[in-house]
Amino acid sequence: MGQRLSEYASFAIQSPSATDVGGTTAATAYVGMANYSRVCMYTELGTWNGGDDLDHCRLEQATDTGGTSMKELTSDASGGNYDTDSPVDADGDFVIIEARAEDLDVDSGFDSLRGVVGEDGNTGTDDVMAILVRYGYAYPQKELQGAASGSQVYVDPGT
Repeated sequence: MGQRLSEYASFAIQSPSATDVGGTTAATAYVGMANYSRVCMYTELGTWNGGDDLDHCRLEQATDTGGTSMKELTSDASGGNYDTDSPVDADGDFVIIEARAEDLDVDSGFDSLRGVVGEDGNTGTDDVMAILVRYGYAYPQKELQGAASGSQVYVDPGT
């Protein structure tokens, strides 16, 4: 059998209860990057008010999974990595942000990160979904995301 994503990658999803980001921001949990080589955040707009646009879409790094000493890894600003002069602003629009582990300020102890999304205005429903995927795990292992239990299930049609 070939490489399985579940043995090389882990996922963090923005809280489903925080999908309407009108007038606020939402974020994934901070996750450690130890032994992962890359990260990708996929953000997609759901039901979106046409008068609003996605003002915040970035990765933030910290020295631990509690968010200590947080600073931006990517920026969301005019002319930034996610350029707010040309934001996504309609149902189905998406943003993909990718980074390598060495992009973090590891020399200063930054080894954790999270994804942040948000909309400053609030003229209607602004639903957004973000998923953060760490991948390229140095020590592939079965059930990397967490041990299978009644509420955590791995499915493989070949077994």
